[in-house]
Amino acid sequence: MGAGALLLMLLVGFGIWRMGQKRLELEARVQTEVADSTRFATTIELIQALRTRQDTIQQKIGVIREVDQRRYVWPHLLDEISAAVPAFTWLTQIASTVAEDSTAGPLAFTIQGSAGSTQALTRFMKNLEGSPFVRDVTLVTSEQAEEAGRAVHRFTLEARYETPDTAAIQTIPIITVE
Repeated sequence: MGAGALLLMLLVGFGIWRMGQKRLELEARVQTEVADSTRFATTIELIQALRTRQDTIQQKIGVIREVDQRRYVWPHLLDEISAAVPAFTWLTQIASTVAEDSTAGPLAFTIQGSAGSTQALTRFMKNLEGSPFVRDVTLVTSEQAEEAGRAVHRFTLEARYETPDTAAIQTIPIITVE
């Protein structure tokens, strides 16, 4: 019986010692995991900050692209309008009728001027319609007036800018590579 009690005490002591060892191992693992969690938390915060910054940069790039797409609208329109003006026709005003920063649709504009005859006005309208940058040319007003002792036709036209097929746009390289 004494040997059994001794054996029982040794087993209980060994169990207590073994549980203490496991507890120490688990505490060491918990400390390691807490340190990893802290390190990963700062890494996760850094990644989230970088993603937020990336989103902001993407938004800014989108705004820049949108502005860049419209920066040559007026030069193209003015070039096409000037090429379309026939003899005995002169323009007094060209104005946008839609906010230029609007992305809702194409840029609408009005043209006011005078023509020496109705044929000149008709030719001007046909020339504008023939442009790949202009569409929906509409005569808003037309009246006969006298300027410098001559009869002229004052007119107001409305039209829309149309983004043409890329093949219609001529590009001239700034730098030529030989």
